[in-house]
Amino acid sequence: MKINVFYNVKIPPAQRKTSLFKAAVSAALGRGAKRGGEINLVFVSGAEIHKINKQFLNHDYETDVISFGYPSEPETLSGDIFVCVKTAQKNALLYKQSVLEELLTYAVHGALHLAGMDDAAKKERALMDKAAMKIISKILNAKTKTAQIPPPAKRK
Repeated sequence: MKINVFYNVKIPPAQRKTSLFKAAVSAALGRGAKRGGEINLVFVSGAEIHKINKQFLNHDYETDVISFGYPSEPETLSGDIFVCVKTAQKNALLYKQSVLEELLTYAVHGALHLAGMDDAAKKERALMDKAAMKIISKILNAKTKTAQIPPPAKRK
């Protein structure tokens, strides 16, 4: 599985953690990451995600993350995950966590969609949020080894 990370908007160096994002997306894809294919994780502005949301989903508003899976070989997984940095910056304050954790949350959420999870119903959303929190905590704790980082904030 090839995972590409693109920064189409300025992100401070403390939040520009390409290897962390790749590890998080790979973990969220689970077995799908072993099937091959290519995932593009693209960090975008509020205006850019609004445009994507309107053009492809007919939603006229800015959102946090959008993912698109693409038909590929039967045994592979390919898609794009668009993450809005502006929304992450706003929501990090709301959920009392770092912008990096918020960006990871969106990247993982998008990857979980590509892996087949859905969040249309409240119960499905709760399962998806729990899976995302587990992945992010594991990734952050593995990277910091000695530092204990609290789990990501629960979503409403």
